[in-house]
Order: sequence, then structure tokens, then C-alpha cells
Amino acid sequence: MRSILLLNRKDLIAWHDIMAGDNSRKLAVVRSSYTPYGGAEIVTLGILEELLKTDVSIHLLTWPNQEWPLHHPRLHIVPLGIPYGNRLWQAWFFEHAVVKYLTTHSFDRIFAIDFVSRFTHASAAGGSHRTFLRTKNEISSPLSRSYRNLSLYHRYTMHLQKKGFTNPILKKIHCVSRMVADDIHKDYLVPYDKMQIIYNGVNWEEIGTFFQDRSAVAEELSERHHLNREHTYILFLGSGFSRKGLDIAIRGMSHLPQSYHLLVVGKDNPRPYIRLASRLRLGDRVHFLGPQEKGWKFGSLCKAAVLPSHYEPFGVAAAEAQAMGLPALVSDKTGYAELILPGKNGVVLRRPFVEDGIREAFGQLRQSIEEPKMSPSEIRTLTKPLDSRTILRKMLDEFLDL
Repeated sequence: MRSILLLNRKDLIAWHDIMAGDNSRKLAVVRSSYTPYGGAEIVTLGILEELLKTDVSIHLLTWPNQEWPLHHPRLHIVPLGIPYGNRLWQAWFFEHAVVKYLTTHSFDRIFAIDFVSRFTHASAAGGSHRTFLRTKNEISSPLSRSYRNLSLYHRYTMHLQKKGFTNPILKKIHCVSRMVADDIHKDYLVPYDKMQIIYNGVNWEEIGTFFQDRSAVAEELSERHHLNREHTYILFLGSGFSRKGLDIAIRGMSHLPQSYHLLVVGKDNPRPYIRLASRLRLGDRVHFLGPQEKGWKFGSLCKAAVLPSHYEPFGVAAAEAQAMGLPALVSDKTGYAELILPGKNGVVLRRPFVEDGIREAFGQLRQSIEEPKMSPSEIRTLTKPLDSRTILRKMLDEFLDL
């Protein structure tokens, strides 16, 4: 009498892997798009490069025609979804293609760096989408709020985030700050033991070479951009001016002496902020330099940095500025505020962003410039734990348990 072995789909997949002699650990990484300038992509590349030094076999689930700059026998790039159409269309197709792929393949870990509903580990580098929308609505016009509240894309994104954060195979969520963990706990009722806080990293050693040679770097940059070295420059670094609080930075400049100027390095439409600066009679004190490669090197020209964001899960720009030895002003809705020692390496601007609070915070920043409690080298040293290599090892060893 023959015996009959009944296997479910997952067992069949595992049996197939064994028969094929595939004994290495298998990891799926979910990231839809690639751009050489994206923070999420830089993190993804770093993780992939570190993983490929081990025996892990990786399936990178991404949109078609994405030019990821990695080639390795154990890296399998799997094109899924569609990279065109409106963003709701793209998100829906990618989510369904990813879920279908994951149900027909077996993995030891599924690491999502995108909004999808199925994973064992996820990056919440973008924070809680529900909190982001709530914060965005606070600074928007009634018309913008209505449009955003009715947006199918935002509703679908919150649906995916909730579904993912409560999916039954979830093991850990990577939060880039305690603030993000609190937001996710409040918005989606995720228990804290499912979340792990690991701050974002910076290229600490590369920044260090510019820090050591900052006088020569400053001279070269001032000549190229026609900047007067006699001014006291403050750095605003980052793209997406509205969320990162450029309006607050410009308002804060109105409370500083005429010799203080603001350098704006990043990509966005500058016209509304040029009008704001002109209205506040700051037109010649706010300089828009556009997006720049290694924007943090402009810290060599500056005495401080500002990132008064309306919502910023971490704030890499502030970390990079501090790695260049600058005191930093950040808002209490910026995750990096957790690393600010008020009165020493920077200032935390508290909400609500009323004029008296802005005046006081920028006055404190001026004091940290003119009567510093820490030297540039001491401020830089505080950021050493954020070295990207250290953060990557924590991601692999502590978060992914590899």
C-alpha cells in the first residue's frame, strides 16, 4: 500500500528549495524605485552591499527598468508592477504584484522599504503617514486640506501602512527615532516590543575629510557662488521646503542681526520663499543655491544649521551639519531633536511655532554661535555613533537578526 504525503503550498516551496540544494538564507527586499539621490535608496544599497558579503541570497522586488547599480550572483532583481501612471495606480499594482510573489516564494526575511502589506521586517523611515497628513493639514489652506483628506492615494497609503503594521508575520519595525515609534504606536496601536529604534546614519568619515579641510572648502565655495565671507552664514539643507520649515527659518532670520545670512541648499520651488523674504525685508540675506552634491560641505561656510521641520522622522541634514561641527536648531517634530543637548550642541524649537517662540529659539542659536559651549570638533564627535557603517551593522545584526 502506497503512503500519501500531503503538503501545503509553503511546504512544497520549502521542499523544492531543499531538493534544489538551496541551503543559503533567502531574503526579499522590497523597494519600488531607484534614484541615486534618494535617502531610502542609499540605505537600501548599503544594506544590500553588506548582505552580499554574507551567504544570503537576495530577491530585490522593484519596478521594471530600475537601474540599480549592483550586480552579484546572489542578487536577483525581480521587476514587479508598473513604473508609470498616477501614484495610486503605481502603488496598487506594486502591492498586489509583491504579495503574489511573496505567496509563491519562501523567504527567511521579508524586508520592506516601501508601503506594502506583507513583510517580516519594515523600515518606517518615513514615519507614520497618518501623523504626516495630520501635521501637513495644520499648515495648509482649507482647500488643500479638503483635497488631501479626499485623496484616494493618501487613504490607500494609510490602509497599506495599517495592514502591514498589523500583518501576522510581522517581527520588527525599524523606527529612525523615538518620535516615530510613538507616532506608530498612537496611530496604529503597534506594541513597542515590535519596534526597534536605530537612528539614520551619515557618511561620517567622508564628511570628516571636508571638516578637516573646511577653510579651503569654504574659500572655494564662496568664490564659486559669489558669497561674502564677512557674513555669518546659517545653513538650511534639504529638499521639500514646506515640510522642512523653510518659512520658519526665514522668519527666524528676521530676529538676527543684518550680518546673518541664510544659505538654502536643496530642491524645490523657491518663489514663495523669495516673496516671504522680500516681505520681511530679507531679500538680500537669503541665498538660494539649488540642489548641490554633498550639500553638507556648505557647512564649511556656515556657523550653524537650521531644520525647523513641521514633520521630519529623523533629520539627516541636521546630523550631517553636526558632523561638520555646526550647532543646529531643529523643531520638536524632528526626530534628531532627541540628540540635541540644549545650550550645548543646539536648540530645540517647540511647537506651536509662534513668533515669540521663534524669536527666543533663534536668539539661543545666535548665543551658541557667539558664545559657544562646545567646539566644532566636540560637536562633530557627538555624531560618531551615527557613522553609516555602525548603523548598517546594527540594522543587520540587531534588526534583521542576521
